[in-house]
Amino acid sequence: DIYDFGERIGSFKNEIKTLKQRQEELRKKIDDSRRYSEKDEKTQELISNLKEFIKEFKVTTKKKLEENILNELNILMHKKGFIKKVLVDINQAGDDVDINLFNERNEKIDKGSLSMGERQMYASALLKALVDESEIEFPVFIDSPMQKFDKDHAENVIKEFYPNVSKQVVLFPLIHKELTESEFNLLKSNINKSYIIHNFSTDASKFVEAVPESLINTYNELYAN
Repeated sequence: DIYDFGERIGSFKNEIKTLKQRQEELRKKIDDSRRYSEKDEKTQELISNLKEFIKEFKVTTKKKLEENILNELNILMHKKGFIKKVLVDINQAGDDVDINLFNERNEKIDKGSLSMGERQMYASALLKALVDESEIEFPVFIDSPMQKFDKDHAENVIKEFYPNVSKQVVLFPLIHKELTESEFNLLKSNINKSYIIHNFSTDASKFVEAVPESLINTYNELYAN
């Protein structure tokens, strides 16, 4: 009996040792959990602050974009006061933006009812507002720049839009069709370099550099016939 009890005592001691090790592991996990709990609480607080910041930033950016678009529209359009308010709607995820225009009676303007020139004015105002809001200096390339504009709109775009939309603006107009000589003269002081894409055969062309002051004359000489 004494021998059996001794064996049982030894077994219990081993079990106690194992349980103490287990207890120590659990105590460590509890301590880690408490430390992580504090970190988790701080993390949740930071996430909450970031969400609030992003929300406020979106509201501020949305308001600035609305103001910029409206300001550009008023500069470019010759119908002053035609558009009285611009509202920018951004979905919850922030990946879809809808822009609504309103007249002086606070009625929503159907953008499909705008003339082709007015649509291009709207697109130009939107581009300028987005470039300003992005604060990124990137070149802007514009194809067929004057195609849809009447005389008043064309003059506004040449004087107000092209010189200011970006530091580097590249235009691709058809001379005499999309850019008349009088329009070119309005733009001339802002031109740094000019080139003519000269089609010297039916299947080949090349760039011909022309001095901005004599671009129209160079074009006329190349295509006099």
